[in-house]
Amino acid sequence: MSTGCNAVGRSVSRAVRTAPTTRRFVARELALWASVYPLYLAIRGWSISDPGHAFANASRLVAWERSLDLFHEFEVQRLLRPLDGFFATYYMLGFGPVIASVLVWLAGSRRRLYVELRTLLFVALAVALVAYVAFPTAPPRLVPGLGISDTVGLAGHDGGSFAGVRFDPYAAMPSLHVGWSVLAATIVWRATSRIWLRAIAIAHPVLMTLAVTATGNHYLADSLAGALVALLAIAVVDLARRRQAAPRSARLQAQRRAA
Repeated sequence: MSTGCNAVGRSVSRAVRTAPTTRRFVARELALWASVYPLYLAIRGWSISDPGHAFANASRLVAWERSLDLFHEFEVQRLLRPLDGFFATYYMLGFGPVIASVLVWLAGSRRRLYVELRTLLFVALAVALVAYVAFPTAPPRLVPGLGISDTVGLAGHDGGSFAGVRFDPYAAMPSLHVGWSVLAATIVWRATSRIWLRAIAIAHPVLMTLAVTATGNHYLADSLAGALVALLAIAVVDLARRRQAAPRSARLQAQRRAA
């Protein structure tokens, strides 16, 4: 009886000790995300001032895709027309809500993987921001003559704003919808051994690629670039981890030799 009471007492004591730590962690992460998103909108919004540049870049991108026989956006949208509603919903809910859900799940049960995913998302975001500023690109739904329609209905959104910062309709290249989906899928795969969850993780970036194309929001090249940005983020974070681990490993080896 006393053993059971002691075990319960230890559990309660641990819970009491960890509660303030958890609150600090949650407050810190919420503050971090709250500061990053407006900064992202502000930097990305620099490309709004020159729509002509964005449409010229779109023309260059379409010409490049055609030269490589990659321009099949119109055919993809026509083929998936019967599933317009599904892919429009997937485009809207499969990005922010899914990413947020994965982050909350990881923060609650696998905090180390949460921190890794958050870091990967931020690195990918930083890389994408450089491209948005240097190469603003009008999405296919806005380019006349391509025959690609806006199945989500984002025309009103294009002129909107958040906290006084205008949204940027010319952030097509690369597709963070695809890039962040790849990163989330990678971490979910590592976080679970359940077959059905891993199957969803594999399917998610594929469905997102179809969604961003079917809705007219991204070129196929944007999706490829988004995936490359994700791989670059993984490489950068892995390199940083190795560099941090190198001095620790050297110290351990020195201690073993001294012993």
